Amino acid sequence: MNENPSCRVYLFRHGETANSKEVSFNGHFDVGLSAKGESQFKEWAQVLKHEPFSAIYSSDLKRTRLGAQSLAEPHKLEPVAYPELRELCFGAWEGLSVSEVEKNYPKQLEERMKNTETFQVEGGETFDQLRNRVVPRFEEIISRHPNEHIAMVCHGGVNRVILSHLLKVPIKRIFRIKNLKLSST
Repeated sequence: MNENPSCRVYLFRHGETANSKEVSFNGHFDVGLSAKGESQFKEWAQVLKHEPFSAIYSSDLKRTRLGAQSLAEPHKLEPVAYPELRELCFGAWEGLSVSEVEKNYPKQLEERMKNTETFQVEGGETFDQLRNRVVPRFEEIISRHPNEHIAMVCHGGVNRVILSHLLKVPIKRIFRIKNLKLSST
């Protein structure tokens, strides 16, 4: 018998958002997926239809719930959404593009690059606060699924916090890991 049962977690970032051409900092802004974003998850659902998922989780924001629903359909599962799995709150930056932030908040953007874990936009969260919100929920979720496979459809910041936690490395080092893309040939 396995003394340390483990849970296999498939981490996904939501698909392309409906406003991805204009906005880089969605944070808690509840935007859906573009047609491309929806088709990205339909492709993933087909690729992973034989994976033995016992549960699928997401944040409570549309862009992750829609992806989770697509993944869940072939498995006849109902995705479970948690607000703790929401993206980092970007406060005053929410709904802005990188160029708008560069223009309106140049010193803050520079500060964010230097102090990733502790930087906080007015009205927003630090990565430390995000970690304190995400990690307890993540640990609770995986504790319910020993020796099982689960999928989690979340956000770039949330996935980085989870990876940072699992790999026991500072969050700033996790930014070197890029999101993978599905490609079919």
